[in-house]
Amino acid sequence: MIVVKRGKEPNSLLEFRKQNPEADYEDTPSNVLNDIRTQMWREQRHLCGYCMRRINSPDVERIEHCIPRHPKGEAVHDKQAALNYKWMLGVCYGNSLNRGVKPEEITCDAHRRNIELTINPYDETSVRKIKYKADGRIYSEDPEINKDVTETLNLNCEAVSLPQTRKKVLMAEKARIARKCKGKTQDAYMQELRRTYVSLVNERNLTPYCGIIISWLEDKLKGK
Repeated sequence: MIVVKRGKEPNSLLEFRKQNPEADYEDTPSNVLNDIRTQMWREQRHLCGYCMRRINSPDVERIEHCIPRHPKGEAVHDKQAALNYKWMLGVCYGNSLNRGVKPEEITCDAHRRNIELTINPYDETSVRKIKYKADGRIYSEDPEINKDVTETLNLNCEAVSLPQTRKKVLMAEKARIARKCKGKTQDAYMQELRRTYVSLVNERNLTPYCGIIISWLEDKLKGK
């Protein structure tokens, strides 16, 4: 996971709320939902907000509510919060569309259901508590966030090779940097690390599963 930077809400969503002050999320017209998906897809650089796999188009993106609409199954809830764009997240289907899939083979929002999360994808302090092991497994030293990523969201799912894919992505990036800096000074190596970090974090040139790369770069730049 990485920090999600949400922009201004789509105009169609703003107008829908103004014209329908008592509306609930289920009342949202399909054209407004399409606008929400398209904007989130672009803002998140075509990546799932949880596992960071690539989402090929807005048509196959789920609209996730970081604050669940019915956390305990209650019928009465905050309708305004359900239509608040800043709490919406674009996510993948988490392997849930495959026939015969088992619960332990599902990830992200599909595995989470209505369980409340401690991790906040929009808060840098929260997301920085996420770490990665050498084998690509995601974890946190914060017990609640660790439960979020390892159990509730199932982001170490072996069925879809999440740890293995993260490890391959990191190894490929390390190899790229090593090739580019071969025969150069340590200063040149550190400069390339900083350039890569700025490209990913500041310029938002995000790539699938780049959370593990960002974490590694931060450790290297701190001298770890």
